[in-house]
Amino acid sequence: MLKEIMYGFLPYSLNKYLVNKRCGFYDQNEVLKNSQIVLSPSDINLDEIVQDELDKAVAFLPYCAKPNGEVKCPLTHPIYGRKDSKCLKLDGMNCDVPCSLGKMLDVLQKYGLAEDQILIVDNDSNLLSWLKRKKEDGYKYIMPGVACHYGVGYALNYISKKLGFKGCIVFLEDSNPDDKKNGVCKCISDYMSMEKYDKGKLTKINESSIITIENILAGKNKFLNKMVNPDINHTVQGVEAIDIKEKDKPKLFDS
Repeated sequence: MLKEIMYGFLPYSLNKYLVNKRCGFYDQNEVLKNSQIVLSPSDINLDEIVQDELDKAVAFLPYCAKPNGEVKCPLTHPIYGRKDSKCLKLDGMNCDVPCSLGKMLDVLQKYGLAEDQILIVDNDSNLLSWLKRKKEDGYKYIMPGVACHYGVGYALNYISKKLGFKGCIVFLEDSNPDDKKNGVCKCISDYMSMEKYDKGKLTKINESSIITIENILAGKNKFLNKMVNPDINHTVQGVEAIDIKEKDKPKLFDS
């Protein structure tokens, strides 16, 4: 765990680069990279899981992906903000507030994940204890786990190696690309503060991530084969190609 904690003290761009390297992000096809998704392990048989073992899958999403600006999550607490595991959709109620977390929940519930298979994460200790209990109950897969790079860097080894979960990782993005200060956690103090209270960070699950997760759960996984050269615009609508060579380069003093 010491190694994972050390990642948290690195400059954000270097931390992000190293976490991506650990996960094999750069070795995947363009659909997964454009969708900010990593398969763990890279050769996981998604078809087998979807067809036969989806009842052994869980999913988790972070509370910071709830909206908190001009449009707020309707369950936002006047003192504690969004920092809880509550969601109207998880309670079987309707919610029309624009929310990427809500969109992902719609997809997960559409393909059969029940309320007790989904956790909205309010802090790491609750997530890790929840996953430990789920493992003891016979769950084997994470479909998906959504987190920022700091969160993945901190918890990946514990979840995948110690607990033995396999599945999909979805990386969070800044809710507003022009407001990076209030986006994903970019330093250890950001991350530890969000663990204690809702600091107002605004993140989102990319639309392309949601589309690709739906394709995976629907069994449309041929486009994930590394030997296939998929039509990106058809498979993941509206996703621009990423110049990986330039994007991979860590900027050591990026804030």
